[in-house]
Amino acid sequence: MNDTTAGTGGSPATRPYAGQYMLSGPAKVRDPRVTPIRGDLGDIALAGKLFAPHYVVPMERAVAVDHIALRKAKGDGAEQVSELLRGERFCLLDIAGGWGWGYGKHDHYLGYLPMEALADPADVPAPAAPDHADPVALAEALASTPYVWGGRGGAGIDCSGLVQTVFARAGIVLPRDSDQQRDADVGRLLDDSEPGQRGDLVFLPGHVGILKDADTVIHASQDLARVAIEPLADMVARKGTAITARRRVL
Repeated sequence: MNDTTAGTGGSPATRPYAGQYMLSGPAKVRDPRVTPIRGDLGDIALAGKLFAPHYVVPMERAVAVDHIALRKAKGDGAEQVSELLRGERFCLLDIAGGWGWGYGKHDHYLGYLPMEALADPADVPAPAAPDHADPVALAEALASTPYVWGGRGGAGIDCSGLVQTVFARAGIVLPRDSDQQRDADVGRLLDDSEPGQRGDLVFLPGHVGILKDADTVIHASQDLARVAIEPLADMVARKGTAITARRRVL
């Protein structure tokens, strides 16, 4: 059974709702990485949009450790899909077996984490507000940081985690994964004829980097196992595929 402490205040996970949450039309296909619904329950924000047997009101918690992996399933051996850092808020939807399921408030990315990593938000200060730092300089400062799949700068970092983290410091909110960043409604996509410039995002299949200048890229490279600064042409040659898109967000 689901632990109904998530979304308490009447325990909506166990309280049936009347017809006011009937679907108004056919359900749309949504990105499962950021759509808080499972076969047994969904976020109350989806009521009337997507069907779930129960809807719950998220309970906001705070990350009380330096960093914690957000996993695809319960258990320390499950795949890490992202990472939350101290003070970041987590919207908790379900608790079972010592694990909570929900999403990071900053990007709505879903996953599981151990409940022991969470605390009352009143007891954990939120991360500092954006200070409009130069994201390119921040990325340069992370050179040689180990590459970790799903990392955002705690135990390591991955390509899209690097992009999301450094641009957040500049006050630019980007989604979690590289394909989401490519398609984000932030800035604009560049035409093939437009030259690249400092701060542009460069996308290859499953990968993203940040231009230091028109010919140099900063990226968290799985191949090199670290954050690297290198000629853009070298990154493209190593990946063996062409650039698929470029986005200007500064």
